[in-house]
Amino acid sequence: MKLSRALPRSAAIEAARRAADLAVARCLVDLRAAVELDRGTDEALVVFRLQRIGDALGLSGVDVVAGGRARTLTPVGPQLADWTALYGDLLESIGRWTGTPCPEGLVVALRRGSADLVGYPGEHCDHWDGGPDLAVEHPAPDPMAGWHEPPYPECCAAHRVHAALEELGAPVPSVRGDFDCDDPQD
Repeated sequence: MKLSRALPRSAAIEAARRAADLAVARCLVDLRAAVELDRGTDEALVVFRLQRIGDALGLSGVDVVAGGRARTLTPVGPQLADWTALYGDLLESIGRWTGTPCPEGLVVALRRGSADLVGYPGEHCDHWDGGPDLAVEHPAPDPMAGWHEPPYPECCAAHRVHAALEELGAPVPSVRGDFDCDDPQD
């Protein structure tokens, strides 16, 4: 293969990566606006709560903790449509950005200039270990920037979100399925 043919393909891949990164950034701007983060605080924890609706999972509410205040939004009508669209856009953009499907149980920890994006399985059985299936920071940090920091609880998105949920006494946003899994019982 000639090098001249490889360069346009590399440019196209890089353009796709930048587009995926920009899509996540735009969704996070929309999320900040939806939780009204510009009103005096620049940090928030947003937990998208799920419930089983027939054979599918659906958005049932959004827990928002910002400025020391916790509130649960139970959107209905047009608000539910807006929150569901934002939630869907987040799942899709995070999936494209990471190159893997984003799990349905989504928690976003917003900070000034960055966000922790943590996805839990939408449904789980009794054998689930409680850990996330996806945990990333946006924008992606420099892997060498924090090597000297202590490993817990500030080491990664998964630990920061886990610590925040524990501090609030809030469960992860996943639903216990009414099915048997294939894992052997202990």
